[in-house]
Amino acid sequence: MKMVDANQPSNDSVYEDCTDEDYSDPLLPNTCISTSPYHHRDAQLRYATLKQKKDACKPDEENARKIAKHCMPTLFVVNLYSAMLVFFKMLWNLESIFGLALTVGATVVAYYAVLYKEDAEGNTGGYYWNGDIPTVLLSFAVITPISSSITMAFTRRENALRSLASFRSAVYNLYVAHASWDWGECNKGKGRRGCFENDEDMAAVYGKDHKNGEEKKKIDFMRHSETTIRHLIQLSDALYQYLTLPTATRARHRVTSRGRTESKQILSCARSLFTLNVNGRMILISQLCEALKYRGLPGNEASRIRQWENFMTNAMEDLRMVKEYRTPQALRSFGRLFTMFLPAFYAPSYVQVARDTDSLAMGIAVGVVTSIALTALFECVRQLEDPFVSYVTLDAIDVREELVVLVYEELMIARKVMFPEAGKFELKGDEYTRGSVHNKKEEGDRCGSRGSDENRDRSISVELDRTSRHKL
Repeated sequence: MKMVDANQPSNDSVYEDCTDEDYSDPLLPNTCISTSPYHHRDAQLRYATLKQKKDACKPDEENARKIAKHCMPTLFVVNLYSAMLVFFKMLWNLESIFGLALTVGATVVAYYAVLYKEDAEGNTGGYYWNGDIPTVLLSFAVITPISSSITMAFTRRENALRSLASFRSAVYNLYVAHASWDWGECNKGKGRRGCFENDEDMAAVYGKDHKNGEEKKKIDFMRHSETTIRHLIQLSDALYQYLTLPTATRARHRVTSRGRTESKQILSCARSLFTLNVNGRMILISQLCEALKYRGLPGNEASRIRQWENFMTNAMEDLRMVKEYRTPQALRSFGRLFTMFLPAFYAPSYVQVARDTDSLAMGIAVGVVTSIALTALFECVRQLEDPFVSYVTLDAIDVREELVVLVYEELMIARKVMFPEAGKFELKGDEYTRGSVHNKKEEGDRCGSRGSDENRDRSISVELDRTSRHKL
């Protein structure tokens, strides 16, 4: 039985926007299933739904184009202020403060420690050293490794974006296939509308005494599509939970005992989430394709569905590699140390600037700018190392928006277009990720007793906030 949302406009009001001139001559309503593009009633509802969505977006589009127009002086001031705010908020940290203090201290000490030259009569005539230090050391020891690290980190981020795009595209196409693909052709059967429940299948589910009776029960393909969309949403939510786990592959996680313990706990929980909630759910999605094949889906179309499933698993594995592996650890440790200590090593050069300008403040300013520039470059590398922590950095991927919000919204729009008269979608609790008592105990051993309860609560997709951060 189809449920109609109370907040949904009535069909009569929808039909008011539709005229016979807008559509070609449809087939009779009883000749095709509800997912057929030739079904007169559903076709009208689909076009009307798309028209309503398009009309609703027009004011927002006009407002967006209008609000994006700025005068050049105002835009210059706002951009400058924004850049300074980003710098002090995201790039100003304890490493920057430590490097600045070290550079200023070394400059002051070198300024007062440099000795004057004296002739035989005791007159001063310059300094024993002019403070020149080869700058090739600065470029070789800091700039080159940091620039290489930035390139590698940015490439990893771009690869993760491509994998996310591939995953979302496969999710959408997979739902459309399960919800609408039909296999009925002229003189080759009735396709979905000719499928009935099998007595043996019903007996296996409900018991040997169950019988369909004289009137066979039709297959509920609406329920099949609802099951598909539910699994896809829960799969996307589980992938989001995995990707937003804390980072566990930094230097401290490799060389310190406390860091190794932290890394083991985080990675063990991460592997459990990935294998159970992500890979395990793909088995359930794969079985849905088998259900369509059992009812008559041709092998070539089933092969295309399998191809999209393969795209999804490949994309998830690519995301896992980006999550759990980093750019060269030795290179990052090398850059971290030299960005803090090398500017102080150039203190005599800053002193020379101070002597030439007769101003210690000028020499300190040069040292401060050098130290800030190097630590800011390294901070860019550090923030791009884990591209999935958008709540911490500016340039990371907004995984929540991509996997929790947009996937849900796109599937809901596809469902609305596919089944115009369907009621409001209700995402039930994720029974699969709750698992059996044995699975709960195993997850508790890996993630900790307290963390297990929290993770199981978060694994229930119903409780995730799907409100977009960009929604007015």
